[in-house]
Amino acid sequence: MSEHMLEWLPAYHDHELPPAKRNQVESHLRDCSSCRAELQTLTGLSALLKTDPAPQFTPPERFATQVQLLLPRRAPSHPQRLPRWVLGAPLALVVVGAFLQAALWVTWLVLAAGSTFSGLASWLPTDSNLDIFGTLSVLNIALLTGAIVLWCTWMAFWWAWKYNQNLEPVFNQLEKEV
Repeated sequence: MSEHMLEWLPAYHDHELPPAKRNQVESHLRDCSSCRAELQTLTGLSALLKTDPAPQFTPPERFATQVQLLLPRRAPSHPQRLPRWVLGAPLALVVVGAFLQAALWVTWLVLAAGSTFSGLASWLPTDSNLDIFGTLSVLNIALLTGAIVLWCTWMAFWWAWKYNQNLEPVFNQLEKEV
């Protein structure tokens, strides 16, 4: 028996060979030191696998999460300070709102003085003063409402930036709805 039986050694080691083939491999192992060494290597490998089995496979969902937890943290992508124009937006809103309020009040006072003192503002039409007062009141309410909406919008964005809220999902959802 000069031919090696390497292809039969794993089945022999696992006791899977039929008796006739098993006897043939055993007689070959008595004469061949190379095949005995190979069988000892298989036995050592088998013992190693029994003492230290392969780890359990992680489900794909948990695997991705575990990998992300092991990755280094990134610095936030937004700047650490808000741009100056963003900080100046509320101040500009207050200044413009104050100017428009002052203009409305001056107009209102001129119209009120014109209706009280007929000689003071004779150039004003007196029959439509109530219509003008109503229009100015509606304009005043619209101006205040617009200022409040703009202020609240600015405050929401400032608060979200300050507390590192990610607004991309909100914008993506809004784009999907439109």
